[in-house]
Amino acid sequence: MAPPTILAHKSSFLTAQTLQLSQALAPSAAWRASNSHSQPSHDGEAAEGDKLPDRAVDEALYRVNHALQQHARRVYAPQASRHVAEQIEMLYHEAAERAVRGDSAGRSEEDNGEEDSIGREGREKGEKFSRVGADFASDDIIASLPATWDLYSSSQAESHPPEAHRYADLAASLTTLSARRSAACARLDRLRRMRGLLAPFASLPAPSGSANTATSSANNEETDDAGRNQVQPNLVTRDGEIEKELERMRVLLVRVAARVARLPDPRPGEDIVVEDLETVERGKIERLLDGI
Repeated sequence: MAPPTILAHKSSFLTAQTLQLSQALAPSAAWRASNSHSQPSHDGEAAEGDKLPDRAVDEALYRVNHALQQHARRVYAPQASRHVAEQIEMLYHEAAERAVRGDSAGRSEEDNGEEDSIGREGREKGEKFSRVGADFASDDIIASLPATWDLYSSSQAESHPPEAHRYADLAASLTTLSARRSAACARLDRLRRMRGLLAPFASLPAPSGSANTATSSANNEETDDAGRNQVQPNLVTRDGEIEKELERMRVLLVRVAARVARLPDPRPGEDIVVEDLETVERGKIERLLDGI
């Protein structure tokens, strides 16, 4: 099916017509039956009602069809049909531009008078979509479309009710699709930002098509390590640094608790002197230096 453009429709029409004109000629079955029942001429001169030999008919048809094919190739070339279709499209565009500017010769004064103020206001607002070659996939063009055709031209809407109703349906569909596309684009941008934020947490993909299994597994481990190294190492994960430190602290707490349990109980009324850890360590260092 040809796309909905003037050039495509006219090209397909011209192609169909040239194919019909280029068909080979052949006598009808009724004519062949009538010729076969005719009596051959005995005086050597062809007369009305005489039978024509089939060989002569076939030879004449071959020559005529050959000339017809040569004529079709020269006159109905694809380049010529394309050129004619482009000229027709250009005439349509020129007529549309004249109609938009308001100086079309076929537009009468009565039509100008019937167009009310709403239609004129819609025409002024619809300059974007009424231009030749306007991109109706653009959000700006879709936003400039009037909801109904009577807002653009009340006279045309009254003279062509089915087309005006179809335009209203298409305009509503375009508006809905444009809103859905805007929402999809916003969601895509949000997902792209999220992917950029989560990129450090993702490991690099494993290389495909590797022949060596050991090399492939080693590369996978290296890529996984590279992905984990991009994340801060103190996250609360299994086998992470925090879990290892907590395990060490639990062991240290058990040892400290055992040492504290072996300390003698203080006497009644005796104050417990808690020395500063830094002072104790400094005293150890001084005693070591004095011993040297």
